[in-house]
Amino acid sequence: MTAVEILGIAAAAVAGAMAAMDKKADIFGVLFLAVITAFGGGMIRDMMLCAIPRVFTNKVYLTVTVVSALIVFLDAYVRSERYKAEKKRVDSIVNIFDMLALASYTVSGIDIAIETVGSTDNALLIISCGMVTGFGGGMLRDVLTGCMPAVLYKRVYAVASLVGAVLYFELIYFGLPQMTGTLISMAVIVILRVLATLYRWDLPKADI
Repeated sequence: MTAVEILGIAAAAVAGAMAAMDKKADIFGVLFLAVITAFGGGMIRDMMLCAIPRVFTNKVYLTVTVVSALIVFLDAYVRSERYKAEKKRVDSIVNIFDMLALASYTVSGIDIAIETVGSTDNALLIISCGMVTGFGGGMLRDVLTGCMPAVLYKRVYAVASLVGAVLYFELIYFGLPQMTGTLISMAVIVILRVLATLYRWDLPKADI
């Protein structure tokens, strides 16, 4: 599960850094938004569980975030013209990192909630912790960059997290091995997001 968490942190950091650069942020802004994207959801989850946010108790997580964001920033700084010329391709790559972050964070958030609470009795709390870990950082990123959070309107974003969270909780609850449940649930979230992106699935909206 540590590997799953680190995957989510790196993916979220890249997505946050790319969003910051798209808004013409400087290097501090890029690093700041990467950290917010990577840890925002986890900090909300930990406050829900009355726990110290894990970003303050594990230096590896923060190091992975900063290094990931720096690599992306330096690459974009050196090859800025190419990034501009291939904007659509870059957006697609960011979307992939966003999917990976959503999947890994949703699953790891549930594990952390179960570990903190000590049982699986409160399914609503545990599933909510998984979801808020999954897209909380992305919501904060979107707010800070002046956009409506994607989770509120785009490509069944929250629904994918909800389906994956419920599935993972049920698989763990009924005794499936943790790693098997992790891989299945993450795969379901990613597949839902890929299909939603390819076929432009959205939930019904009131066109007013």
